[in-house]
Amino acid sequence: MKRAALLMLALGAVGWGAFAQGCAPCAPPDPQPPCFTAFWQGEDVCLELVVPWSVFCGCCCPAPQVQVTGWRVVTWEGALVYQEIFPSPVAPGRWVWKQVDSKGNPVGPGYYKVIVSTTTGEYENTLKIVARPDCCSPCCFPLFFLGCLVFGSRPCAVPWCTPYVKLYRCPACVAPCGAPCGVTLFLGVDP
Repeated sequence: MKRAALLMLALGAVGWGAFAQGCAPCAPPDPQPPCFTAFWQGEDVCLELVVPWSVFCGCCCPAPQVQVTGWRVVTWEGALVYQEIFPSPVAPGRWVWKQVDSKGNPVGPGYYKVIVSTTTGEYENTLKIVARPDCCSPCCFPLFFLGCLVFGSRPCAVPWCTPYVKLYRCPACVAPCGAPCGVTLFLGVDP
């Protein structure tokens, strides 16, 4: 009994000494970001810089001209995965990340940040790449397949007055000549 009491006293003294020196146990890092958009592994990720303009932003003058100088993808820890730098600034547009690194190798599941560099600063959004489930899972049924991924997302709030990076699934259907799919109605005679 005396040995146990002495051991407890010794451990308490060591713990108090560390506390007295200002040492505190470190909190583990957050395992996931507060918000993100989920994508299946291997699925193309469309991204674009949206520059909102509104009279609710405190100014009724046109928004400043934002020009994009490039964009990059980094891991949640900050390691560079993929990067595109434009030779000269371009207007905000739409780009596609094919979920590959700078050498063309597919990236694995996990959290990634997409950062768009502009003439007015950098803007970012977070995505999560999810491995596709096997077909024994309920997610493989057509109605639930996309739903499992959508409900796995935690969308980020969209700012009203500052530019933001929008991430979404690229359209999978492309008509001849690269036009997006749609329905065309002809009323009259085709010339």
